[in-house]
Amino acid sequence: MAEIKGTAKKVATSSTIALLGKVAFVVGVIFAICGGIWGGTAAPTNDGVVVVLLVAGVLIGLLNITAKEAFVVLSAVVALLILAIWGNTAAYQPVLNLSQGLGENVAGIVDAFALLMAPAAIIIAIKAVIAAASPGD
Repeated sequence: MAEIKGTAKKVATSSTIALLGKVAFVVGVIFAICGGIWGGTAAPTNDGVVVVLLVAGVLIGLLNITAKEAFVVLSAVVALLILAIWGNTAAYQPVLNLSQGLGENVAGIVDAFALLMAPAAIIIAIKAVIAAASPGD
């Protein structure tokens, strides 16, 4: 009977952690979209939005990504960071010429997503290196 209680407690704890990771992702996405649209010319300028994005990114990196998903997520984050850098260069000028407001909003959302995923990518990369270096498997 005590073994069943311990197992139920472990399941409840792991489901709570999984739920926290999912909530952090949803909150991060909502703040990235809102912060990107209303954050200024290209990046979120509100300190509160930036802090929420960074904290959510850390939680995403710690709680959501498994070793199997690390390569895919890191590849996607690299592409996202390149896109965020591109949005702040002269190569992005045709989009801004099409519509200044839309171009700034798109650039702001991409920058905010990059801000959300950068801390997650750092944590995922560290976890992947530790997993690769650990003996066994």
